[in-house]
Amino acid sequence: MNNGKVFTKEGCVGCNLCIQSCPCNEANIAQIKNGINKVYVDGTKCITCGECLRVCTHDARDYKDDTSRFLEDIKAGKDISLIVAPALRCNVTEWQRLLGYLKSIGVNRVYDASYGADICTWGYLRYIESKGAEGLIAQPCPSIVNYIEHYVPELLSRLAPIHSPAICAAMYMKKYKNIGGSYALLSPCIAKGDEFDDPNTNGLIEYNITFKKLLEVLEELNVDYRKSAPAEYDNPPHGLGAVFPMPGGLKANIEQHIKGQWIFKIEGQPRASSFLHKYVNERSDSPLLVDILSCCGGCNSGPGACPSEEYAIDKFMHKLPKEATDFSMFDKELKLDDFLRKYTPKKIMEIFVDRHEVENAFAALDKPSHEYRVTDCRACGYKTCQEMAVAVAKGINHAENCVKKGVKSYA
Repeated sequence: MNNGKVFTKEGCVGCNLCIQSCPCNEANIAQIKNGINKVYVDGTKCITCGECLRVCTHDARDYKDDTSRFLEDIKAGKDISLIVAPALRCNVTEWQRLLGYLKSIGVNRVYDASYGADICTWGYLRYIESKGAEGLIAQPCPSIVNYIEHYVPELLSRLAPIHSPAICAAMYMKKYKNIGGSYALLSPCIAKGDEFDDPNTNGLIEYNITFKKLLEVLEELNVDYRKSAPAEYDNPPHGLGAVFPMPGGLKANIEQHIKGQWIFKIEGQPRASSFLHKYVNERSDSPLLVDILSCCGGCNSGPGACPSEEYAIDKFMHKLPKEATDFSMFDKELKLDDFLRKYTPKKIMEIFVDRHEVENAFAALDKPSHEYRVTDCRACGYKTCQEMAVAVAKGINHAENCVKKGVKSYA
């Protein structure tokens, strides 16, 4: 257990909120350690959405990214250019000084991923036009890609074959601007690490750095980036791609160019994953595009973000320019094929249990009859006693985690 990017720390008290918020049935494993219920992470079934990080009130869940390795490699003189998510402006007040500090320690070029988002929007538009495609599922959110590849691979054919804004920016920098060296992304998303590890993204980006971890490490090193001279981005001016981090950001971009089409937006777990299972059977009257994000509040509020009020974020995003981007330059300069990607099914094989094993689990839970099996108090993290019994039968939870047993202990 704890074999993925998200993991459980010693502070876990077994409150089960992580189980309750997780969209993946078998990603959390409850075990008794020294008489205390602890909930660990099965990284092979986790989609790195970070919902458990949001709900944990005991600072018992954490995640891994590449911040320390990135800073060490910069210090060693490695040539690294940085792509920065537009959410930086909502997360770091003095963001220009942070860019200035990063350039001062040796970062080569710094590109705003908003420019990659413009390319991404252009890619969607040209793909839809050339293929007459509809019913597509947007893919900038790597947790959504993870979920589809692992849990609903039937939808892979409907997942838009366009790279994310970050990869689009990296492709543009490498192929069209001949910027050598390695690339890193600075963003609020921990699942981007899964995207960059995927062979289908061709190793274009080597480091995934999150706002939260970067600022934590700089504080530990007693570095005050706010004393640095401010710096700006090195990319050409971007357009409406800057609104990609907000819910419906891609929808807002597409609607500037395609009028009167239905574009459905949805965000937040478990709503997003639940929708995907329903969408498998939706074949008629589909929207042109499903703009879907795993994080409620969009990328601006990702699990690697710095705490910021939703009102302040929305106020900032509302002030951004909303004019449509002129893509005539992209039509002359770019090849659509360079920005297309593929997907690989990674179907999760759920643990199978039969009715007899579930009945044995109910017996262990002291729930001999229907009357006791519909308490559904959710203290165990599951919606129903039935789901808890199945989890016990699968060996991913234990009977003592039921309040009826009366022995769940806390640190």
